[in-house]
Amino acid sequence: MSEVAQQIYFLHIPKTAGTSLRKVIESQFRPEEICPCSVMQELANVVRRDVSELATYPVIAGHMGYTLLSLLPTPPRVITMLREPVARTISRFNYMRQQCARSGRVPWGHARFLDPDVSINDFLSFEPTRRLITNFQVRNLAQDFDLTKTYTDFDGNPLMPKMNKLFAYTSPGLSDRELLATAKRRLASFEFVGITERFRESLELLCSTFGWEITMNAPFLNVSSPSLGLNSLLSKQTIADIQECTLLDAELYKFATEIFKSNFSKHFPLHP
Repeated sequence: MSEVAQQIYFLHIPKTAGTSLRKVIESQFRPEEICPCSVMQELANVVRRDVSELATYPVIAGHMGYTLLSLLPTPPRVITMLREPVARTISRFNYMRQQCARSGRVPWGHARFLDPDVSINDFLSFEPTRRLITNFQVRNLAQDFDLTKTYTDFDGNPLMPKMNKLFAYTSPGLSDRELLATAKRRLASFEFVGITERFRESLELLCSTFGWEITMNAPFLNVSSPSLGLNSLLSKQTIADIQECTLLDAELYKFATEIFKSNFSKHFPLHP
């Protein structure tokens, strides 16, 4: 296959209703047009094998952050979704808890996560998982990884190039101000920015932006249990702790919401 003129990249930030949106995006293409690489570990394998093959697919989608863009010969049309950061963090914890219960494996070397009574406070107090959720959305846009390099954990052990592990054990190497400014600058250049809390309107805007058929019956896929989905079920201290970890994400979410509102009003000026 030869290089395509301009690709579409869905920069899928986990737990932002992206699995549902991805189904809509991929339905617009033939299976052979969709890059099979969708996570950082697979991307690292492609980099070692032949990075030029990435340029042959019209659409790429997955959990590969901004790192993927530096590997493409031509800037793609980027799509992403952002979510209110406290809600995203709660959803991420629920998802991890469910995965632990299903697999029975000890995650992050911390057996506490296998306890059925594990709480989100355990998640926040354990350094690797706290670092994982700290400004996770900002870091998806602002933190770049060299996939030819071997990263290590706190004990110097080599890490598999998985996004969660890289975010948990590495520093972005930028000040908070630089990190947020980089994330905002990159976000402002994207073709489409959606908001999870306005999913249906985001879907309308996505289809209008790309001239795709509107699919309003898109399912919400990969949704975690709602058992901790309401902030009212958490203590004020726990919510404050999550907010402390996601201060930059909150700023980015506000910025993304402004972008979304502006773009939506341009495409649907008469929408109530």
